Amino acid sequence: MTRDEVLKIMKNTVNDPIGAARGFKESYKRPVFGYFCTYTPEEIIHAAGGIPFRIIGRKQSVVCSDAHLQSYSCSLVRTGLDMALTDQLDFLEGAIFPHTCDSIQRLSDIWRINTGYPFHADIVLPVKLQTESARTYLIEELASFLEKIKTYTGREVTNASLNEAIRLYNIMRSNLARLYEAKKKNPAIVPSGAINDCVQAAMFMPVEEHNRLMAQLLSEIKDGPSAAHPIRILLVGNLCVFDEIYDYIEAGGGTVVGDDMCTGSRYFIVNADENSADPIHAIADRIIKRPICAAKHNPLVDRGAYLKEMIQDTGAQGVIFLMIKFCDPHSFDYPYLKESVDQLKVPHLLLETEMDNPSLGQIKTRIEAFMEMIGDGRGK
Repeated sequence: MTRDEVLKIMKNTVNDPIGAARGFKESYKRPVFGYFCTYTPEEIIHAAGGIPFRIIGRKQSVVCSDAHLQSYSCSLVRTGLDMALTDQLDFLEGAIFPHTCDSIQRLSDIWRINTGYPFHADIVLPVKLQTESARTYLIEELASFLEKIKTYTGREVTNASLNEAIRLYNIMRSNLARLYEAKKKNPAIVPSGAINDCVQAAMFMPVEEHNRLMAQLLSEIKDGPSAAHPIRILLVGNLCVFDEIYDYIEAGGGTVVGDDMCTGSRYFIVNADENSADPIHAIADRIIKRPICAAKHNPLVDRGAYLKEMIQDTGAQGVIFLMIKFCDPHSFDYPYLKESVDQLKVPHLLLETEMDNPSLGQIKTRIEAFMEMIGDGRGK
């Protein structure tokens, strides 16, 4: 299989995740469980015999969900619920709701009451991650989730099967990290949008499938074309379902060399111990050790300092803050992160998007102007 064939499979999966998931459910003969956040322990779902499927909304107008939600709910919540209410997600056994923000936590109750899925689970993660009591609580919460899902699937889950699941997901995460590193060193090696496809495809397909494809891709791109000198852009925010944004950046002479996104590096950064005597502890430790998002708190981690390190590591010449409108946690963090970027005197742009009302024409114009501004400054 060639590089382009692998990237086409990734692109097709991201363009039609529902169709892809239906196909994987049939071919793998395994139940599919939806989830809403990268803090979901996919290893537990896999060990219990399921296929994790991330619900990240869709680029579509909502039909039913507004009758159940506040008008200020973000479009992830609105379009995600709408997909369930209009039977687009009828292939799921149900959904898993980690406690990431108030909107997702409240969506859990609305989802449970108004949809008819046989399986429903909440994982009420601690918000503060630095204490030993938080770790103890997190371990108990993960163990409780394991009991619930294995009871539903009827699958015996042993420490060995959990460690095997951790091993497979570590491979997936390491493959994506290698792809990001290759892109950082040689921005021309793979288009920015293709990198995004590879990350998001991992959220929609069985991990074994993704590992097989990525092994082929990584073997094919090691001798990629020599890099030109595009404008290096770093993306920061929550999630992006608009592959057009990557195209706009590249059309403006830039390329995305890294990100701090829920649909990007925050999904795969940090591996778990795959040889742990207690794999639930290993999964909990990975959650605690990974770089926090805006919905978590750890006084030992400075998100602004982490962002500055990422800018310096990638050589980013511009930062685009990409956020879903009405996302309170990330909106609260923005002024502080903006100040951190200002300290490095790196240009930045804030884009707020809505899946059900994307305004892509305006976004395109603003990215074009931003890229032109950086290009003019670089030429002086």
